[in-house]
Amino acid sequence: MKRKIFWALMSLGFIACNNTQITPSSLAKDVVNVYGKHASMSYDIDYKIKYFSQTTDTATVFAQIDLVRNQEDTILGGHIYIHGDSIDRYYDTKNLYYIEHNKKSITKYPGDKPYPITGNIIREAVRVYFLKPERLIKDSDDSTFTIDVLADQMTGNEVLKWSCTFPDEEEMKNASKNIWFDKENLTVNKMTYTTDFQHENQYNQWDISNVSFNKISADDLKNRFAKISENYTMNDYKERSKEEMAPLAKGLSIPDLTGEFYLSGDSITIEDYKGELLLLDFWYMDCYPCVKAIPHLNELQNKYSNQGFKVIGINPYNNNEKDLGRFPKFLSHNEIDYPILFMNRDETKNYKIHAYPTFYLINQQGAIIHSGVGFSEDSMGKIDSLIQVNL
Repeated sequence: MKRKIFWALMSLGFIACNNTQITPSSLAKDVVNVYGKHASMSYDIDYKIKYFSQTTDTATVFAQIDLVRNQEDTILGGHIYIHGDSIDRYYDTKNLYYIEHNKKSITKYPGDKPYPITGNIIREAVRVYFLKPERLIKDSDDSTFTIDVLADQMTGNEVLKWSCTFPDEEEMKNASKNIWFDKENLTVNKMTYTTDFQHENQYNQWDISNVSFNKISADDLKNRFAKISENYTMNDYKERSKEEMAPLAKGLSIPDLTGEFYLSGDSITIEDYKGELLLLDFWYMDCYPCVKAIPHLNELQNKYSNQGFKVIGINPYNNNEKDLGRFPKFLSHNEIDYPILFMNRDETKNYKIHAYPTFYLINQQGAIIHSGVGFSEDSMGKIDSLIQVNL
């Protein structure tokens, strides 16, 4: 999701002192200038994220991070070393190394595929504006701001609180971001980011401490990694082929379905639908493209249900007690006119589900006549045309 975070001001340990005449644009430029004078930044971070679906569960990352600027690196902006409890990540601008200390193994990723950072919540732990501080200037152009001077109740040091709100984007509402800068050296020491989606809230929080500059170099990181790698096994990352990631192919028989229908608890077999044209939608509640597809699936269900066509929504993620308790509220915001089948997530491998939503259009004999991954109005139009041809 694009927008994420809320945290109560008093819990952050700051109290308001007075307003300041500093403008958002001038502050952004000052931070860019200050960070630009330093070659490296080291800090500790406590990063938290609560997803929309979670009411109490919060994912947390504690890490020690070293960043060394390299303006020629267009992917991440420089050298990165992330030290966690049992896993380190080292990016040298050419490759990314995923270091598992418990296994004494290292997986080497090519530099253009730094997935252990970009495909993980750890990505947010390095987005503290040092490697790419110009993002602050962009934010100042796209948002509305207030700036206040605050006093840290714990240390008495003055901080600048930058508060900005973002325009609503379709279902994304009330997005806002707060950044706390040390007033003396203009470094970021805390950030929060929040947004609402269908009355569910999601937030991120960054707590940054022990900040230092110019105490580490790219060679230092290289030497640190070299010392570790002496006693570790090294393996190259093997990306799955397009064939491995593709959904089940046209012409194959769909595997038999297992699971229970929502509310009724009835089980299912694909034999029950022989003689009917069937559209299977693999989805889950917190998948934004999945939610966007629901009105279009309702339209297909209502348009063709009297002609021997049915939609079944197959949900392998939300079949736990907490999420089932949330489901009525979800349905109050997203009317669904077709049955929902809850399936065990482990069984999705039989259907080659690697991304959501995934659609299978099944003919009257149980064979796949169309498969597709992702939602777009064009893809829904293609499915509509295929339904008309096959009814």
